[in-house]
Amino acid sequence: MFNVTTGRLFYILELAGTFTCTWPVDVNSSKSRILIRNIRWSFAMLNVTLLLTSLVLAVYHFREDTTTVMKTASEMTALLEVFLDLIFCKLKSAQLQVLITRIRGFVEVANEDESRVLQGYVDRYKMFFSVTAMGYISTAVSFGFVPLFSTQDLPADGWIPFATEPLVLYLVIYVHQVYCICTAALCIFVDFTIALLFSFPAARLDILGTKLRHVDSYRMLISCVKEHQEIIGFVEDTKAIVEALLFKTNVTMGSAVICGAFQLVNNQSLAVKSQFVPMVVSGCAHLYVIAWPADDLKESSVRFLNSIADVRWLGKQREMGSALIIMIQRSQKMFLIRMSSLLPALTLEYYANFLTTVSSYFMAMRTMIES
Repeated sequence: MFNVTTGRLFYILELAGTFTCTWPVDVNSSKSRILIRNIRWSFAMLNVTLLLTSLVLAVYHFREDTTTVMKTASEMTALLEVFLDLIFCKLKSAQLQVLITRIRGFVEVANEDESRVLQGYVDRYKMFFSVTAMGYISTAVSFGFVPLFSTQDLPADGWIPFATEPLVLYLVIYVHQVYCICTAALCIFVDFTIALLFSFPAARLDILGTKLRHVDSYRMLISCVKEHQEIIGFVEDTKAIVEALLFKTNVTMGSAVICGAFQLVNNQSLAVKSQFVPMVVSGCAHLYVIAWPADDLKESSVRFLNSIADVRWLGKQREMGSALIIMIQRSQKMFLIRMSSLLPALTLEYYANFLTTVSSYFMAMRTMIES
């Protein structure tokens, strides 16, 4: 089993986020480094926008061909995910940097027991997240190389309103599309970062619950109350930052899976199916990447509320009872992550309903198109 420490996890997330221009910029970076980052972000946005435009034109140009339209729409919604990730991560860069800095600061000073709890969450998710990442990478590879083994000219199914026969122009467009496809594949690490933001307060609640069992004085209890308030603040800040990102993922992945699944039930070539099998499977796993840690955070808040009953306060200072009441009142509300006011809380139950809804929409659209 491969070993992924919390330090190595940060390195991997930052490396992928730097390539996709979604990792928050350190406010202490030099002006030249920030300028280079902004130029790279603009370059990424330009490339993604150009390919999105090409795909939109293809949907209109081939509007009479349902199979081609659905194939192009699947690619378009997947690329729209990248477009929105770039925008939201840019707008929330400062806030994301603050949260990530707080996590890093805690990891650096964590004692052995605290590090063990944090590592437990990393070990809990690493296998599934690794498989999901490999699914996205294999999708990018299959899209990038399919023109070499089929009659398809370019990796994406966009419509370009000019000739691409000159070799230099063809290579430029080919590299441009491969770059966008690789960016789309690596943007799954944005959701891995969101999962980190959910699992960190869950781990801290578990740690704090253990501390409560050893509280024997008013001073220790007050320290726990303050730490609990700090965790609540972290969760509230996280909710404010990721709400739009979660809503976006819910919509784009649902659309990409529905449209991509059409290529698996139609009489498509093996090359096309090799593109869309990992795409559909990875798209289904995408929302699970964030639903699982969000559900763990909810369960952790429930366990913490139960652990308050273990505090030995009878026969101690009367102020301890008042402090416990404050903590109980704050713990009554579970940590539920919401994607918007229009959707329920993000949990594993919601994920199951999401898959059911996507399947229903797919069957309804298939019946409508075939009729």
